[in-house]
Amino acid sequence: MKTNWERHQAIIHLPDEAITSIVKSYHPHWNITSTTYLSGGLSHTNLKVDIANEKPIVIRVARNAESLYREKEIHSILPTRVRKPYFLHLTKWNGYNIGLLEWMEGELLRDQLTISSAPEIGEMGKSIGEQLACIREKRFTTYGFLDPNLVVREEFRLTPQSFITTIESFFNHHASKWLPEHMPEKIIEFAKENALLLKEDQSGAGLAHGDFNGLNILMTGTEVSAILDWEFALSGSIYFDIGNLLRYEFNHIDSFEQGLYKGLKNKGISLPKQWKKLAKLADLVALCSLLDRVMCGENRVKDITRLIKQTIHSE
Repeated sequence: MKTNWERHQAIIHLPDEAITSIVKSYHPHWNITSTTYLSGGLSHTNLKVDIANEKPIVIRVARNAESLYREKEIHSILPTRVRKPYFLHLTKWNGYNIGLLEWMEGELLRDQLTISSAPEIGEMGKSIGEQLACIREKRFTTYGFLDPNLVVREEFRLTPQSFITTIESFFNHHASKWLPEHMPEKIIEFAKENALLLKEDQSGAGLAHGDFNGLNILMTGTEVSAILDWEFALSGSIYFDIGNLLRYEFNHIDSFEQGLYKGLKNKGISLPKQWKKLAKLADLVALCSLLDRVMCGENRVKDITRLIKQTIHSE
């Protein structure tokens, strides 16, 4: 999952005095015992801070204030049954926007999928499905991208026509230059051939995580312990999150999908017969958007190209 993808932004290394100042802006009497930069993220910088006689916290450093403020607001409106860290504090240091969050114990879903049996992976899928259903309890009146106050500032609903128009728009900008010759035309053709299926998407304008995958889901055994990194959250289709979650093949994926379906159903969400195809269509939008950039790293392009080919040749 996103193996060796290049970061958009370099890791921001904070001097010791900055870390101390940031922590004490939240709790003046805490004493830091150690710090560790966390791998996995591709945009923000995250570091674990151990505190004497207290639970660890995470310092989250962002160049973009808007995404961090939106993330804080998302944490405040998440349904109570969604397992997530507490967002403790917002501050600034040297022009950077800083969030302090509760440290959550657990193992990345990505890593657990490589070492677990089919029954265990099925139980993981069920737990994730139940958590996704809890996320979907938060509803909006409009589809689209959220501002820092969680108001839809740019409307976007995944319909047959918007699907085609959006896919075409990516290839009017930067995405074409990263793909092999004639591949953009094949993607657009695929979109047009399959767009009508999106009429079956009745999931409504609910909260979508926006980056719902094995790098942002922590597990304890077969149970979700926390869902992390909500900066890309939006009001939209459930299939954005399902598509992201099922983007990569892995051992026993059938057991995982069955568990996911069961977990959602346990919490009142029934998926249509072609739910996996709907998820692939929604994720195609996300994959093409990841290529619509002025600069795009070689490893990132190679992986996304492979995933898109896999999608358009899946039939």
